Amino acid sequence: MNEQALKPGFLSRSVGPLHINLDRQLYSESHVQSFQESQANQRLSSFVKKMFEGGIVNPTEKRPATHWALRASAHVELSSPIDNLVVNGRDELALVRHVQSQMEAFVDEVRSGQYTTPDGVPYESVLHLGIGGSDLGPRLLNDVFSKLEITDKPALEIQFAANVDFHEMKAALAALNPKTTLVIIASKSFSTRETLHNAQHIFKWLDAAGPQYRPKALVAATCKPAKALEFGVDAQRIFEFSESVGGRYSLWGPVSIGIRMVHGNTAFNELLEGAALMDQHVRENKSAQCIPTLLAMSDLYNLDHGVASLLLSPYDSRLSLLSPYLQQLWMESLGKGVDNDGRVLNKPACPILWGDVGTNGQHAFFQMLHQSRIASSVELIAVVHPNHDEVNSHQVLLSHALAQSEAFSVGRLNSEAELNNPDINFRSCPGKRPVQMVFLDALTPYSLGVLLCMWEHRTVALAALQNINPFDQWGVELGKGIAEQLEQCVPPGHASAENPVTAHLISHFLLNAGTRE
Repeated sequence: MNEQALKPGFLSRSVGPLHINLDRQLYSESHVQSFQESQANQRLSSFVKKMFEGGIVNPTEKRPATHWALRASAHVELSSPIDNLVVNGRDELALVRHVQSQMEAFVDEVRSGQYTTPDGVPYESVLHLGIGGSDLGPRLLNDVFSKLEITDKPALEIQFAANVDFHEMKAALAALNPKTTLVIIASKSFSTRETLHNAQHIFKWLDAAGPQYRPKALVAATCKPAKALEFGVDAQRIFEFSESVGGRYSLWGPVSIGIRMVHGNTAFNELLEGAALMDQHVRENKSAQCIPTLLAMSDLYNLDHGVASLLLSPYDSRLSLLSPYLQQLWMESLGKGVDNDGRVLNKPACPILWGDVGTNGQHAFFQMLHQSRIASSVELIAVVHPNHDEVNSHQVLLSHALAQSEAFSVGRLNSEAELNNPDINFRSCPGKRPVQMVFLDALTPYSLGVLLCMWEHRTVALAALQNINPFDQWGVELGKGIAEQLEQCVPPGHASAENPVTAHLISHFLLNAGTRE
């Protein structure tokens, strides 16, 4: 890629505290300009309009996608607020406002010590049960908020248990007291097998401390309040969200009530305000002026040119869980094989997303990206103003981020003559990697809201450009269904697996594993 293909700054955009630069992408100025007249852009504009109007944008499940409504009630002045969203006769915005008010009141009670255990003492900790988006989102928020200088210091400790591997549950319970722990069951359908399986362990743990503890400890976040009620959660502590909110898009609502408990309503509402700002940016700006659209354009262009890997490296250790969180949002939404018309796709619908924080990655996998023939795009995130006074350390950190951006793009010793010279070509770096830089003025709940919301819109934009559905996940259902069938086959079960290879694996490895010398 010729770094002079674009005038420097042509592909720089800003929204509030977030700034992007795509001058080192593969496409040219003419490609960006021609996109505005393309059929793909028209399809995207129609999709965005329909999503914000509550239309059906999830065709396989015949649902709208109303996750954005979870932040529409944020206390922020917008130039074009959305006042109502009626879906199947229910005003979803009214529901969001009601539940948010309900959550804030309960959280204030818990944090102030007014809501007490059966023994009359304040709760000290929270255990969050969920999986997928119902776990990764709150984990990310807790990890970042714990490292920020938030005025409301944590009033409670929080532990997470998502995996049915009991090792995780055992470690979480070791840090908790059943008499002073609130248990949040976050499950959209309230039928998620892993979460409900783990809840049964928690019931035994609570009941062993005394029968009086479970009734006051349980809190639920779900779109099926009746199921939560049947499960034993008091109606006053069931916080509902809409069925049209996908799990991996749900961290903005009741699923993250534990983060409100630990870090306070103020910080969480600032997160919502940042996200609402990005929502407005998407509604008011089209094609080349819209940041998520520009990013999705670059992702699609790269895919069309064989770049099916995307490295994400935040140059801020406080964002160490960003990649794991975004992997689920990105690859569960875009990991599809057919479009909405049933046509089989002839290429991946998204690049594989992976990465780690800089500068750690520089001493791990950056070597492969610099010299191997694996085609990958690179996205680097940097925070301009840190929350510390070590100016030199931050200067070094930013210089590394900027240097890697240049190195991936320009390379070195990559002319034909240099590549054919064995005396120096072992030091050759091809360059020409598509690179984009993302800057945050500072890392705050507000700027994190802008960043995460940008990724949501980028994800659905890339889906809309390719006419695929970013809101279902039928591949996930396949393995879950087979696992249910095999539960009675794995020792000490008594049934036999129908698949001959699976039956062999069970008998040869699992049955004999404990008897080998």
